[in-house]
Amino acid sequence: MPTTETLLGAFGGREWRTAVDALFEAVGLVVTVMDCDAREVVFSTESCAYCQLAVPQQPGTGCLGPGTEISGTWRPTVCRGGLPCYVGEVPSGDHVGCLIVVGGFVSTTRERSDLFNSLVKAGVAEDVAHETLRDTPLLARRQVQALARMLVAEGTAALARATENSRWATRVRELELFVEAGTVFGEADDRRADVVETALERAMGIVGADCGTLLLLRPGTDILEAAASRGEVCREALGACVRLGEGVEGRVAQTGRGVLVASGEDELHCFSPKAGVRVRQAISVPISRDGRTMGVMSVGSTDEDRCFSAEELRLLDRFGTMAAVAIDNSRGRGASERAKFELMKLSAYAKSLGVTASVDDVANVTVSVLEKAFDFDLAGVVITGWSREQAVVVVGSEVPGNAIAAIVAEAAGLDDVPATVADIRLITYHAEPGPDIADIGDWSVLASEVLVHGAVVGHLFLASKAEGTFAADDKRLMDGLADHAGAALGRAALFARLRDDYARTIAALSATLDAGEFAPRGHADRVMDYAMAIGEEFGLEREDIEVLRFAGLLHDVGKMGLAEEILLKPSKLTDEEMEKVRTHVQVGADIVEQLEFLGAITPVILHHHERWDGTGYPFGLAGADIPLLARILAVADSFDVMTSERPYHRRLSYAEARRELEGGAGTQFDSDVVHALIDALDARVLAGATGLLVARSEEERLPS
Repeated sequence: MPTTETLLGAFGGREWRTAVDALFEAVGLVVTVMDCDAREVVFSTESCAYCQLAVPQQPGTGCLGPGTEISGTWRPTVCRGGLPCYVGEVPSGDHVGCLIVVGGFVSTTRERSDLFNSLVKAGVAEDVAHETLRDTPLLARRQVQALARMLVAEGTAALARATENSRWATRVRELELFVEAGTVFGEADDRRADVVETALERAMGIVGADCGTLLLLRPGTDILEAAASRGEVCREALGACVRLGEGVEGRVAQTGRGVLVASGEDELHCFSPKAGVRVRQAISVPISRDGRTMGVMSVGSTDEDRCFSAEELRLLDRFGTMAAVAIDNSRGRGASERAKFELMKLSAYAKSLGVTASVDDVANVTVSVLEKAFDFDLAGVVITGWSREQAVVVVGSEVPGNAIAAIVAEAAGLDDVPATVADIRLITYHAEPGPDIADIGDWSVLASEVLVHGAVVGHLFLASKAEGTFAADDKRLMDGLADHAGAALGRAALFARLRDDYARTIAALSATLDAGEFAPRGHADRVMDYAMAIGEEFGLEREDIEVLRFAGLLHDVGKMGLAEEILLKPSKLTDEEMEKVRTHVQVGADIVEQLEFLGAITPVILHHHERWDGTGYPFGLAGADIPLLARILAVADSFDVMTSERPYHRRLSYAEARRELEGGAGTQFDSDVVHALIDALDARVLAGATGLLVARSEEERLPS
C-alpha cells in the first residue's frame, strides 16, 4: 500500500492538477482522490454548489460517507448529498492504492427537479436552489464514466511515478546512511572496541532503536560474546555469552539470516526486562564477511507503538555486512587504514592520477598511496615499459641495503635488478636502509601487474620480513590500485609522446626560421636551453619549464614576415626598418595563439623584448609587470645573440657577454634572471658539462 506521502506526491503534483483543472473547467465535474482505507481526502477540486447547501462538509472529508459501500469499480453510487458519482480504483502493485471519485453532476432533468424539491424542503430559498441546480452540469452517465476511466488511467500513471520516486528517495536515503556510516567508521579509532561501539550506535540510529547489543564470535570457538551494549534493558549484557544455534542470536549467527522478533516470541538472550520495561520488537542480523560469520547485531525498541518493517530488516542486514568490514579491518592499523581508504579515499586517488601528467609523477603518487594504505617493510613501483627501467621504493622499517634490489627483482619477475633497473630511487619515510647482511631471509612479497593495453609495463609491490603478512583483501586492493596506475601511466606516456612530437615539429620549424634569418645554426635550440636552465635555477614547475621550452624554439616565428634585406642588413637599421622589426613579437604571438596547445607561450613571445626600465616594446611594460617567463626568455635570447656571429656585430666571448648582461641588469634585464643564468652557466662548467652551455675554449670560460 502506498503511504500518505506517496499519495500526496502523486496527486499534489502539477501534471495531475493540470489534467483535473482542465476537466473541471470543461464540464464542471467534481474530482476527489481518497485513501481507500481511511477514506481521507488526498486531493479534491471545489465541492459542488448543491452539496455545499445540502450537506456542508468538514475539511478533509470527501464525497463518500464513512459507511458508503463500494461494490466494484465503475458501478455508480451516490455522494453524501445524493448526487450520482462514479468510483474508480487506482491500482498500486497487487493492492488498491486509492479511489478516484467523479461526481457533482445530474444525468436527467428529473433528477434535477427532485434535487430542487429536496433543497426547498430543507429550507433553501427557491431562487437560491434554482440558481444552484442551474450551475450543476447535466451529463450522461456514460460520458461521466468515460471521463472517470480517463482520470483513473492518468491517476495510475501518476501514482506509479510517485511510487518509483519514493523508491528512489528510499535508496538515496539508504546511500546517505551508508556514506554517513562510512565517515563515522573512518573517524573511529583503530581499536576494535571503538569500531564495535560505533557500529552498534549507528545501527540503532538507522532504525530508531533505543537499545541494542553486538556479539562477536570468539576466534576458534562457537561462542558469541557481547562486545557492546546500549540501553536500559541491555545494561548487564556486556560480556554475556551465547553458543551458535542457541536462542535468537545463536540461530541468526548459525543460519546467516536476519529476523524480526516481535513481543511474545523468543526473547533475545541479551535483552533483560527491567522494572516492567521490556523490548516490544527487535531486529537481529548477522555480521558476516565473505561468507564468514563474525557475530550478531540486535537492536530493539521498548516503545509499544514501534513496529519495525521488513525494509528496516533489509537495511540493517546490509549495514551488518558493512559493519563486518569495519570490525574485521580494525584488528590492525594497516587493515583499518585500508578500510578507510577503500571507503573514502579511492576516488581521491583516481582524481589525483587523472591530473598527473608524467610517468614519474604517477609513480610518486602511487608510492604515497601505498604508504598510507598498507603496513609493510618495503613497498614501491617498478616501471619497465617504454624503455624506462626504474623503481621508486619506500622503506617502512630498517631494511638491509642488499635486500632492496633482491625484493624489487622478485616483485617484478626479474633476474638481476641492478643490471636491469638502472634507477632505484629510495624514499625513506620511516627508516634508512640498514647494512648489508649475508642472508636476507624469506620475505612475504605481494605484487600486482600494471597493464597498459594488455602489456605489462610495471609492478606494484609490498614486502614484509614476516611470513604470511598479506591477505586476500590486500591483493584485491593492490589489484585495484594497479588498474588505476595502469590507466594513469598510459595517459602519461601518450602525453609524453605527443609532447615530444610537438617539440620535434617545432624544432624543425625553428631551424627553418634560423635558416631564413641566416642566424647561426641552432640559435633557437640554444635560447631554449638557456631559458630552461634559468627556469630550473628559479625552481619553476614542470609546466613552466615546458612553456620556456616551446617559447625558446618559437620566439622569432614572427620574423617570417620580414624582408631579407632587413634581416640581413649589415649596417644600422633606419627608424622605419626598426619599426617593422618590432612588429615580429606581435606577429609571432598572433601565430602561436591560433594553436590551443601553444596558448601559454603567447605572452612570453609577445613581451620578450620589453625592458626592465620600461623602454622596451611592444607595450613599454616595466619591472614585475613583465611576465617572468618573458623576462627569462629576454635574457636567454640576448645572451645567445651576444655570443653568436651576426651580420651586424661580431661574436662576444662568454666573459664579455657576462659583463654585458651584468651591465644591463636593472635597466634592460631583471637582475635576478641575469644572476640565475650566470649561476646556471657556472654550475654546468664546474660540473664539466659537454652540452650547449660549455665554453667554446678555455679562454672563454666564465670567470668566477
